[in-house]
Amino acid sequence: MKGLIFTALGAVALSLGTPARAQDNIEDRIINVPAPAAFTVYGLGSTPKARKDDSVQGGQALRIVVPGGSDKPYSIGVISPITKPVKKGDNLVLAFWGRKVKGDAPTAKVANLQVSLAKEPYSTVFRGEAEVGPEWKMFDVKGTADRDYAAGEIVATLHLATGNHTIDIGPVFLLDMGPSAAR
Repeated sequence: MKGLIFTALGAVALSLGTPARAQDNIEDRIINVPAPAAFTVYGLGSTPKARKDDSVQGGQALRIVVPGGSDKPYSIGVISPITKPVKKGDNLVLAFWGRKVKGDAPTAKVANLQVSLAKEPYSTVFRGEAEVGPEWKMFDVKGTADRDYAAGEIVATLHLATGNHTIDIGPVFLLDMGPSAAR
């Protein structure tokens, strides 16, 4: 199972045009804690616990029940801590496994799949969106660090308050593929 995760991440890295050595050591490029048990979930009355799910790579997921949409999609979210420093110009890839379990619409929108400051003013380093369907799928967004960040200064975040839906979140990875000059 672990090999499959890193094969999928290697494919994401390859889409960046990174050198073979980055793909060979993809696990070394992970700079966050990817396991759902390590995530912080906010904005709900109760905190979901990581649950066993053999149908997703890594075998764990968080089931998040979002009671409805909001004009503030960040009011319910998942945070994965970033444990290593990032240098200005580093190419970053934020990827996560997700699926919509149920809901009013055919897909569940992740309004912000982003890397941002861990505390106020919560400025965004880079972001994207994802439309999560009923099958497990890896979603990713790419960006470049605009400055140096110390370990713990930034986080990976998924904003989920976009509708009445239940979504499973599997592993979340932040990969540091190194500076643009290394491509």
